[in-house]
Amino acid sequence: MQRLRAMSVGEIAHRVVERVSRRNEVAALKRVSKKRWDGSFTDFPKLPWRDRVPPELRKQLAADAEQLMRGEWELFGWKRVEVGAPPCWHRDATLGAVIDPETPAYKLDHRNLPDDADARAIWEINRWSEMTRMAMHSALNGDVHAIRVSQLWLEDWCDRNTPGMGINWTSPLEAALRLMNFCWFDALVRGCNDPELARRQDELTARIVPVHAWWVWKRKSFGSSANNHLIGELSALVMAVTRWPSLARMIRPEDEVMKLLEHEILQQFASDGGNKEQALHYHLFAWEMCWHAGLAAGGFKAEVLERLTKAAQYFVDVVEAPECWDFGDSDDAQVLPLALKRSNAAAEFRGWLLNRADGAVLRFWLREPPKGIKAGMRSKWLVHEESGMALWRDARWTARADASPLGLGSMAAHGHLDALHVSLWFEQHALIIDPGTGAYYGNPNLRAKLASWEAHNGPVPADGRSAPQRMGAFLWARHHEKPRIEISGEICVMSFNGGGQRLMQTQRAVHVMQDHVEICDDVGQGAAHVVTWQLAPGWLIEKERKNGFVCRHAESIPVHGMLNGDAIEAWEIVEREVSPHFREQVTAQAVRVVFRGTLTTIWRMAG
Repeated sequence: MQRLRAMSVGEIAHRVVERVSRRNEVAALKRVSKKRWDGSFTDFPKLPWRDRVPPELRKQLAADAEQLMRGEWELFGWKRVEVGAPPCWHRDATLGAVIDPETPAYKLDHRNLPDDADARAIWEINRWSEMTRMAMHSALNGDVHAIRVSQLWLEDWCDRNTPGMGINWTSPLEAALRLMNFCWFDALVRGCNDPELARRQDELTARIVPVHAWWVWKRKSFGSSANNHLIGELSALVMAVTRWPSLARMIRPEDEVMKLLEHEILQQFASDGGNKEQALHYHLFAWEMCWHAGLAAGGFKAEVLERLTKAAQYFVDVVEAPECWDFGDSDDAQVLPLALKRSNAAAEFRGWLLNRADGAVLRFWLREPPKGIKAGMRSKWLVHEESGMALWRDARWTARADASPLGLGSMAAHGHLDALHVSLWFEQHALIIDPGTGAYYGNPNLRAKLASWEAHNGPVPADGRSAPQRMGAFLWARHHEKPRIEISGEICVMSFNGGGQRLMQTQRAVHVMQDHVEICDDVGQGAAHVVTWQLAPGWLIEKERKNGFVCRHAESIPVHGMLNGDAIEAWEIVEREVSPHFREQVTAQAVRVVFRGTLTTIWRMAG
């Protein structure tokens, strides 16, 4: 019922028709696969010259390919698992659970799989970025064996994933990501100029491209589900139709699909560049997909290019790498395996956008970044008012203040309850963090906990808040109003009407100085409130005096904390769960403070 309330009448009708039509999907996909296929291709994507390869890229690709061919993969950029060679395409490699590949896709509920399996973990190995990575190694290091293995694995995938059957045909975005990677894989194979490889590639292309493109177009996201998924689906179709022009007869001409994509870009990226999903990882994920489509189509119209340039600037302003601790949901996804190291992709994208040396590998693959991107001024608040973000950077401190709306549309699918949250970095080490995401389906309790008011450090009534309410894995009801944000001198002031009544008004002021950060919370004279300062893993807290403590880190000088206020009722050091990466769960220390009226927390460097 809550999901229906997030839909319009037209969307409900559309979904009823779609659900009925899915019963005939396997037969429809079989008909598509038997149609004659003109596999003529163009020169998109344009591959860079081999003599300009950064030497560190050749070395990393060789090491990656060797591991991948042994079946040793790294999921989500951190989780090492044995997937097999070829991989078991229907297994959650983090748990060992296998989902029946012979079940029609429309009968599977990917949000509730047997044995606590997480669909996202299964999809991770079915996006084909590892085969693209192996093809990159073959193309740049001359190791044709890796690309032959990749072709064999893709043939095995086709044999074991009948179109319309099993977990890998439940999400059009997943098919779209496969299509994007296959565009690059096809170009890399053809670039080897090997007749036998080309012959096998012709057969693979005929088995893969028509059914994937047709299905993504027919099942593309719509209505309240039209978030980054629709951007991904349309971007993949633009890339595919550009690579294989005959697809236009099956779907739509490339310029028509591009118009739909450009409309979504303007809908989903705010005028100040922020992605309306309010999830920093998905900001880059959606932006990269758009950029690949633009390269395929030869560019964007002026208004859309300006919006994407602002979105790139927003990312440069807001991300702090390498210890990112993004706000909102993050599943550590990648679009294409272009970064030197996936675990450092955010820092590499920031470096590429700023034309710095740490973006050299992305510059090799993607060529020039959008023009005009600059690093923000130091020792000055930088505000993105519409998206609700304020940033301060100086020689020692980075502060990110969050006064954002909950998320995009009626579902706010990837938003967290992080209004008035402040994240701090001290000398490039994450100090006060957003606690992460956990998992989507495999551990719903952890996901709910990490997205809650209590997991973030904005002041929360001691008896909690009843809204917004999480009604599903990607569904919030009773959204909160957007907090207000303003800069007064060198102080960032945020205010939030959290309970819908003036008596519930909460205000937070953040003042960053050379040697300390002062955060002042004012919750009025009513109920007791709680602030929980969640520290990053690696920091240890010791009580120092009545209302003071010291935070120690093996790679940083200590940071002292001081709590000031007329009505501090209690404070304690607690252990809390945090999630540095998707599906990773660790314990870190936090300071939990109960107070009334005002609370000033001062973070000061030692000495």
